[in-house]
Amino acid sequence: MTEPLSPVPPEALEALPPQSTRAGRAARALLARFPVWPVIAFLGHKSVPKHKHSGWYTVGGIALFFLVVQIITGILLMVYYRPSQPWQSVQRIVNEVPYGNVIRSVHHWAANLMILTLFVHMFSTLFMKAYRVPREGTWLTGLGLLGFVMVFGFSGYLLPWDDLSFFATRVGISEVEKAPYVGTWVANLARGGGDVTVDSIGRFYALHVVVLPLGVLALVSVHLLFIQIQGMSAPDSYYALPPEKQESSSFFGDYLFAEIPVWLLMGALLAFLATFFPRGLLPEADPTAAAPEGIKPEWYFLSQYQALKLFPGKLELVGQALLGGIPLLAFILPFVDRAIPADRRGRTVTWLGVFALAGLVAMTIWGWLS
Repeated sequence: MTEPLSPVPPEALEALPPQSTRAGRAARALLARFPVWPVIAFLGHKSVPKHKHSGWYTVGGIALFFLVVQIITGILLMVYYRPSQPWQSVQRIVNEVPYGNVIRSVHHWAANLMILTLFVHMFSTLFMKAYRVPREGTWLTGLGLLGFVMVFGFSGYLLPWDDLSFFATRVGISEVEKAPYVGTWVANLARGGGDVTVDSIGRFYALHVVVLPLGVLALVSVHLLFIQIQGMSAPDSYYALPPEKQESSSFFGDYLFAEIPVWLLMGALLAFLATFFPRGLLPEADPTAAAPEGIKPEWYFLSQYQALKLFPGKLELVGQALLGGIPLLAFILPFVDRAIPADRRGRTVTWLGVFALAGLVAMTIWGWLS
């Protein structure tokens, strides 16, 4: 016996196109078989607070845009990349595959811009106090995403197997190796031995195209679910207004359509960077050669790298402990600063965030110039 179709409720029917149209009949048939109208109704009523800081809401969407670009270009590069012949594969992609160098350059720039955007997103969330109750889970998953994406960038950096990527990766892993207790174990696990070799490519490749993508997609899904359920936070000045003066816009109407030009602008920026500043070709890595002068980690690790230089010799463990305490403080932040509106503790957290941002920028520039 065939089970009856679910009736479409009147409130859902009012929002559908007329039944006389093809779209109306298709929508009714879909909702009768898959009764998801509560979800549709929930999303239809989603709104975004409107205030003078509303522009910061677009940063999360920009990061998501770059992630999508990374996935698409990464899949295209995987078609031709061979971990057993890393440098030769890159040569073929650049010199023989149609638009190969463009895709590779877009992938490179999208990775850097995604990490930069996530840093901006994290600090804007910090200063807008969007980590407070009930959004602790949103903040924690966001921190996890930033960590995953930075490891993403590090794991992909070795894959071209050129001079710069090889020696920069060796420097980065050597810093990890200095960490007490687990440093040597993590370094050997990543390298597959006591040093970076061609065999390390297989480990980095598996991490880059399987392990990390699964982790990032899982965290992004949970992060977006939290945002949809809890909505977007607003600064204290917005909540101080009377309810009748708290303006908002429709998420799937005004806000989402306003994001489209921003995404197009980011696409144009990627096209510009990939065209005029393409990812160059470098000589194949030679593990027996001396490291080129001035080898450094990628820019998103430069602040940590430069900060550790301030703790030479036995003091390096002190520097590692201080740097390790920063993500720990960020993790416990939602459970420390909970007052709405912000009290004295919240204002202290804001100033600490200002000092952290200034230190991050200063150390990165110092590391870049030194």
